[in-house]
Amino acid sequence: MKKVAVVSLYFLSEEEGGQKSLITGDFSTPIVFDLDKELKYGLWSVVVELHVQPNECRNAEANLYFLCHDSSEAPNHLLEPENSFSLRTNKTIAKGKIEYIKNE
Repeated sequence: MKKVAVVSLYFLSEEEGGQKSLITGDFSTPIVFDLDKELKYGLWSVVVELHVQPNECRNAEANLYFLCHDSSEAPNHLLEPENSFSLRTNKTIAKGKIEYIKNE
């Protein structure tokens, strides 16, 4: 069963070091959890499925799960309510927090 987190996201502006234009569709990108900044569990990519496009304040809600969610090595234990994280490309593009978990 795939572990899916419902998350709140804030997309950094270009002035904050983020991307110039907002992401408007679903995407996948590496994630770094605040409680695992040393990447003890490795660097993993997640799939982000936006519920709606980011609003004028650059906030959005989305479903988030590991791209390789069926791997026994995937750190699914990090997908827990209240855990915060950063989504990255070559820089941090968004910061977020897990609101709750749903199983699909």
